[in-house]
Amino acid sequence: MAHFIPTHSTATAINVANLFITHIWKIHGLPKKAISDRGPNFNAKVLKQIYKRLDIKPSFSTAYHPQTDGQTERLNQVVEIYLRHYTSHRQHNWAALLPMAEFAYNNGTQASTGKTPFFICYGFHPRFSISDLEPSNIPAADNHIQFLQKGYEEVQSAITISQERMKTYYDRKHREAKDYAIGDKVWLSGQNIQTDRPSRKLAHKNLGPFEIIEQVGTHAFKLSLPPSMKVHPVFHVTLLRPYERDDYGREPEQPPPIVVESGEKEYEVEQILNSKKTRGKLHYLIKWKGYSEESNSWEPKEHVENSPELIRRFHHMHPHAPGP
Repeated sequence: MAHFIPTHSTATAINVANLFITHIWKIHGLPKKAISDRGPNFNAKVLKQIYKRLDIKPSFSTAYHPQTDGQTERLNQVVEIYLRHYTSHRQHNWAALLPMAEFAYNNGTQASTGKTPFFICYGFHPRFSISDLEPSNIPAADNHIQFLQKGYEEVQSAITISQERMKTYYDRKHREAKDYAIGDKVWLSGQNIQTDRPSRKLAHKNLGPFEIIEQVGTHAFKLSLPPSMKVHPVFHVTLLRPYERDDYGREPEQPPPIVVESGEKEYEVEQILNSKKTRGKLHYLIKWKGYSEESNSWEPKEHVENSPELIRRFHHMHPHAPGP
């Protein structure tokens, strides 16, 4: 059964817990497992402690494509499509329309079960009927009943349309999905990955290649990512693309480091991309010669002392960037 609860993007973990008590717990009691995305309000320490005390097992969805939370995610998109359609003329009262949408959804037959959520939970369908009587001499009552009847019909139609759109999109995406195995190398879509580049439009569309080290469920894979990428390493299959070698089956080799007189390894700096100060200490974002963008790293100024010309060139082109 679905519950549509209005809230706001700044809701804290405590706000989420209170919404659960107000709208869910009083009807269904405590769940054994709570599935959610990795938003900060769901992944906060305070909510984790609440789960622990209530003996609820948290389960978090995979990065950027919550297949773990797929049923909820698809339902959210159904509601979004409905609201976009229905609030074009009533945008001021979208929250007030959610109860009608919730009732219509729970009273509608689901393709996966052939039954309605109401019937699965209660064993019967709640009554909803409006008698066809002549208008009364109380306009406010007639207007309210007319709003309920028309609203219910419209929300049923809108939800049906949105479900059909979602099914078409979901089927198309899964037809495009490919099979992968552990050890395969893949490109990762960069559409959801935050980088240090100022313009997302000019950033690389695909990152990698990265090696698959584990399959998670039926539609997600865990990748071997460099430590510099601060993201959850599990991605949905639709965010991956096969990595193909050249005609001779070779992979592009990464250049070896330069060995200086002291015997230590030293990598050659190709370009300085950015600069920042952390606790008063200057760091540069380095593009290493011969290596892909995934190997870029923030290094203290002392690590690039052998590249004074590149430092000078960077600050000449970016005079407002933090410098010495």
